[in-house]
Amino acid sequence: MGSQPTPRCIIVRHGQTEWSKSGQYTGLTDLPLTEFGVGQMRRTGQAIFGYKFIDPSHITYIFTSPRKRARQTVDLVLETVPAQLKKNIRIVVDEDIREWEYGDYEGLLTSEIVSLRKSRGLDQECPWNIWRDGCENGETTQEVGLRLSRAIARVQNLHRKHQEEGIPSDIMVFAHGHALRYFAALWFKMGVEVPCDGKDPIPATYNDPTVPYVPLTTFRHLIDNPNFLLDAGGIGVLSYSHHSIEEPALTLAGSFVCPPEEESQHGDVKLA
Repeated sequence: MGSQPTPRCIIVRHGQTEWSKSGQYTGLTDLPLTEFGVGQMRRTGQAIFGYKFIDPSHITYIFTSPRKRARQTVDLVLETVPAQLKKNIRIVVDEDIREWEYGDYEGLLTSEIVSLRKSRGLDQECPWNIWRDGCENGETTQEVGLRLSRAIARVQNLHRKHQEEGIPSDIMVFAHGHALRYFAALWFKMGVEVPCDGKDPIPATYNDPTVPYVPLTTFRHLIDNPNFLLDAGGIGVLSYSHHSIEEPALTLAGSFVCPPEEESQHGDVKLA
């Protein structure tokens, strides 16, 4: 196992849109990238692959939100990847990693949401917290937590399989600001764990026979702000401690590409 890099989940927020620039909440509204956002993500792709921060031959899957801004970002980031390598990357469109559905708050600024809720007599005891309170006529935090827990279970199951087969496996997830910060928090088990209680039927959220559905008996959801930042076009790296899929962790610092002999300080790798 020490001869192979530990699997990673690389999260990428889509590039700039008009609403990400203005701060408007963008859930189901299907906006394209701005001209700046297009150039932003082209430069990102050139940097991460040109400097081998990510080896494209190690990418096994890309999961993307169905929204135009996420799928456009995938295409732009992969532009410099050679065709013979790109054809080996399976791209899976997955509804489970779409952005939070904001309901009545779609297109509003945070200040406008706070004023709207105040006019409706809400938040008299404590300020609005989307991670706890969700959105009126949109998704609750429990609903977002369930679908992102499903997505994480599938990614980690693929990582486990690839690790057993000795295959380097970087899986990239292209999505949105709230969804990816939530995803990262659940990756290393923030929030609370609750039973599914029959809430987890097999969902038709993606269509790829090579990605096994992983049934859940429990899932996690947040009850407070994880206090993560991820700007438009931002990238984060999630991985595992001690080379163990059972120990998901956040890569906070250090070199973006860590050779296996350096990883050994975190595990039980026997070096010759």
